[in-house]
Order: sequence, then structure tokens, then C-alpha cells
Amino acid sequence: MSADPYGPVPSPPAGPRWARRTATKNLNGAVRRLFRYMGSYRRSILLGIVFALLSSALALIGPQYLEQITDLIAGSIRSETAVDLVRIGGIVLLLLGLYALSILFSYLQHLIVPSTSQRLANKLRQDLSAKLDRLPLNYFTGANTGDLMSRLTNDADTIGESFGPGITMFISSLTMVAGALIMMVYTDPRMALVAAAPGVFGFLLIFGLVRRSQPYFIGQQRDLGALNGLVQEVYYALDIVRAYGGERTSKDRFTVINERLWQSGFRARFISGMMPRLMGFVNNLGYVTVCVFGSMMIIDGSIGYGVIVAFIVYVEQFTHPIGQIADSFSDLQSVGAAAERVFEVLDAPEMDPEPDAVALPAHICGEVEFRDVRFSYVPGQEIIHGFSQHVAAGQKIAIVGPTGAGKSTIANLLMRFYETDSGEILIDGIPTRRMPRNYVHSLFCMVMQDSWLFPGTIRENIVYAKKDVSDETVRAACRAVEIETFVESLPQGLDTPVGDTDELSAGQRQQLALARALVKDAPMIILDEATSSVDTRTEQHIQRAMDRLTAGRTSFVIAHRLSTIVNADLILVVRDGNVVEKGTHQELLKAHGFYRDLFDSQFADCN
Repeated sequence: MSADPYGPVPSPPAGPRWARRTATKNLNGAVRRLFRYMGSYRRSILLGIVFALLSSALALIGPQYLEQITDLIAGSIRSETAVDLVRIGGIVLLLLGLYALSILFSYLQHLIVPSTSQRLANKLRQDLSAKLDRLPLNYFTGANTGDLMSRLTNDADTIGESFGPGITMFISSLTMVAGALIMMVYTDPRMALVAAAPGVFGFLLIFGLVRRSQPYFIGQQRDLGALNGLVQEVYYALDIVRAYGGERTSKDRFTVINERLWQSGFRARFISGMMPRLMGFVNNLGYVTVCVFGSMMIIDGSIGYGVIVAFIVYVEQFTHPIGQIADSFSDLQSVGAAAERVFEVLDAPEMDPEPDAVALPAHICGEVEFRDVRFSYVPGQEIIHGFSQHVAAGQKIAIVGPTGAGKSTIANLLMRFYETDSGEILIDGIPTRRMPRNYVHSLFCMVMQDSWLFPGTIRENIVYAKKDVSDETVRAACRAVEIETFVESLPQGLDTPVGDTDELSAGQRQQLALARALVKDAPMIILDEATSSVDTRTEQHIQRAMDRLTAGRTSFVIAHRLSTIVNADLILVVRDGNVVEKGTHQELLKAHGFYRDLFDSQFADCN
């Protein structure tokens, strides 16, 4: 096993310029697409931007009145006259009104934008959940479950936390920088040149740092998904990891991915964390230049004291937003990286669209027909080769064959988990392609080899999605699968909490799965290796439960243990995607073919 199964550590951003340009282009494209995706939420974000612009504009006007107040006081001191408190008081009241309105608009912006951003994250999670329902099964077989969970939670939360605030901060800060520059030029062009020079230098420096940090933000989101995938993988199969002594290997893999996540996260945050410190230095440098050059100009009589006061405020309004622009860039980089991962799922090819409405029978008898069905998981590598078979309603069909022969694939095609490459599957004479997938699924009970129990009570696991199921029906199902005595022996009976853990044996879990199928009461049933993981005595209980479950229903039984299907109406022997033999148990034994070889190999020790 590779020490790093999730790929190499991302290359540092000091590589070719085209790589950084590509990252920038992808992130910018993701952010633009996210803004289009918002739909009606854009209005709220735009309203928040308007409030931010108004708050910035009012804050920019304030230093002009501070200049007036300072000049009035300085003039009174020079002329040794009384200070005009009435005039100064009026200016102060006006100034307080401007700042109060600025604070109000800023409050409204912070009230609207974060809530809208969280609604966007909620919409993303809903769309991702709906998208997962529309994806074909082979998408999930090739995907990492933990990574998908990370996209649904961490990436959506990153967008919800940072997208709206990042956009409004960027626009309002840009407005503040431009407005402060304009007001400085309007107040005194010479002082504006001196005061703005440190800020421009800081902006260029920070812009360069932002570009270099982009690959690390992308790597951070990727590594977080990889770490979630590893944790989910290890703790889901913790018993296997411990049984095979895989703790050290798992810890080594965790260490590699965690180290990579630390590196990408540290580098991204270190570079972005430098920006406020640099801007603090630039800000102080601006104060120094304003004070030094301003004092010289006051001595020359070129300006008054009010200009110095105004410029001290304008330097803060010019340089501080540059740091906020850098922060918003960092937020939007995280958003862009998260959005790319989310849109990768939303853009994944979906299952074929549902068919036009077709008249569905009120009652399904369970007649099934396969007509020259062909299927391949990978184009050009056909798994099922021209499978044809008619199944009468109520028949019990067994499908046997070696591992990888295509047995479970036939069942998955029957339930429309996958679509056939060619050919048709008909139920009661209606092609399943013409039926809605949910309707096809509703026609089947399915019991798999690995019986999944959901967190909840025994009752909830048996009833699952069916509504209005009485306790008597649940108990009758438990009695039919011969687990009623065990359930009654539990302290809370049907209300005993269970889950996908080890509190129940494999046989008991399988019996509960059979009880769930009985409660569903669908006209057809698929049993996929339902007794492969239980002991012989439990197998007898499950076999009797399976006989009750299949009575009167069209059933498809996939089995390795041939003793469980000797009473099947028809046995299909599958090999390399072809039906090589068919008949009853006795007929196939007499034929002395591949089925006889399978049967003899299982019971060789009994002879």
C-alpha cells in the first residue's frame, strides 16, 4: 500500500506562471458561477452591497468636517478670539449624524449579507442532496464517501460563511480605497501623492502574496476531503483494521494526509496572515509621511492644521481597506476552491431522464421478461451478453455462478439501478425504461448480503419508510422470520435502539432485514446472497423465512450456497456474463455440466 494513497503534496506556488494563472482563472470562474447560481438571493447581496457603499461614502465625508472644526479652533487660537462654539457644535452634530447613518447602513449590511449567505449554503446542500439522488450507482462506486460528505458539509459551510461577506467586504473596501484617494486629491493633491505612496506599495505587495497563496487554498479543501474520506473508511471498518493489524498503516496514512493538510493550511494562512501585519506597517508609514511632510508644509504656510487632521483619517481609510481587500481575497479563494468541488458534483452526469407518463397498472402480477439485455460498466467492456429470459408471475428464479459472473448485475439492472446498453426488461409487459425509477423500486423488496441497520429502534428499522404500520404487523413480521423471541427478550423490545454496529449478530441483522422486506410487502423480491454470512443453524431459520417471504411473489435468489435454492422453479447458471445452463436442480444435476461441478465442489467433504 502506498504511504500516500491520495496523491502527492501540492506543488508550491513558485512553479510556472501558467499554473497560477490557471488556478486564478478556475477560482474566478467558480466565484462568478456561484454568483449566477444564487438566483433570487442576488438581490439581497446587491442590497447589502448598496448599504456597504452608502456606509463607506458617509464615512469618507466625515474628515472634511473634521478639517473645518480643526481650522476653526486653530484660527481662534492664532487670532486670540473666542472659539465659535455654536458653529462648531452644528458641525459636530452634523458629523455625528453622518457617522450614525454610516453605522446604521453598516449594521443593515451585516444583518442581510451573512443570513443570505447561509441561505445560499442551505440551497447548495439541498441541491447537492437532490443531485445525489439523480446520480447513477456507478458514480458512488468510484467516489470516496468521506470526500462526498466533506463537499456536502465543509465546502457548503465555507461558502455559507465566506461568500457573501467576502463579496461585500471586497466591494466596500475597494470603494473606500478609491473614495479616500479621491478625497485626498480633492483636499490637497501634493499631500495625496505623499500619503498614497505607501498604500499603493502595500497593495501591490499584498496582491502578489494573494496570487501565490491560491494553490494552497485549493490544496487545503482537497486535503480536508481526503482526511474525511480516510477517517470514514477506517472507522467504518474498524474491526477489520484491528483484526488485520492495520492500525499502524492507518495511522501512517492519517499522518501523511494530516501533515499535507497542515502544510497547505499553514502556508495559506501564514501568507494571508502576513497581510494585516504588512498593512499595519504601511498604515504607520503613511502616518509618518503625513506628519513629516505635513509639518513642513504647515511651516511653509501651504496648508492648515485641518488638512493634517483630515489626512490622518484618510490614511487610515485608504490603507486599512487594502488589508480588508486582501482578507476578502483570501475568503473568496477558499470560496472558489469549495465551489469548484461542489460544482464538480453538481456537474456530474446524471441518470437518464425519467420517461414520459405511461399508464401503469393498478396491480402488478410480477411477470418479468429480459430481452437480449446487454450491459457494460465501462464502455467497450461488456459484462452481460445478450441475456434473455421469461419469468412467469410467482416463479422463484435462482441465479448462481462464480464470483464476478454478473449475478448481482442482473438484479441491479432489474431494479433500474443501472440502465441497459441495449435490450429491454419488461414487468407485466411494460418496459422498465417507461416506468419512473421510484415506481420500479417500489415493486421490489431487496435483501442484501450485508444487511444495513440504520440508527434507530428495531421498530424503525423494520418499518423504515412505510407509513402507518401497526405494532401487530411488525410483530407478525418478526414472528415470520423467527426473531420474535429474541426481540421480546430485549429490555425495550421493539423500541430497543440499534444501528450499524456490533450489538446484533449477522444472522439477527439478516432476519431484521427479512422482516423489513415482509413489512414492505412488494409483489417481487430480490435476495442477494442473503445467507452467505451466517452459520448453518441460522441459515435454516433464514431459509424458512425466505420461503415465507417468496411465497406468492416473483422472486430472484442470488446464491453461492446451492443448498438454499434446490426448490427453485428455475435455476440460471451464469458464467462470464452468459447463461450457460438453465433448469431445475434435478435437471441440472443430471446434465453433469457446470452446475454439477459447482454442486459437487460444495459437498465434496460430505461424500
